[in-house]
Amino acid sequence: MSKLLLIKKLNFKARRGMKETSEILHKLFDSINEFTDKELNQLECLLDIDDQHLFDLFFKEKEKFDEEFYDLKKYLK
Repeated sequence: MSKLLLIKKLNFKARRGMKETSEILHKLFDSINEFTDKELNQLECLLDIDDQHLFDLFFKEKEKFDEEFYDLKKYLK
């Protein structure tokens, strides 16, 4: 799959029902053109997580997010 097509697919998957998680995902998408293939794969894995678990990762289990999605956390500063 081409990088552009993958980015479009991920952008569609990033549409969430929770405002808080959507705002964080938008921060990631602001830098998506700079992502390496590894970072795109991590983002794809992140977007496969259901909304409630994603919320928990961002707000309750930050250490777990940092461990599992190490390459993405630099874009959330």
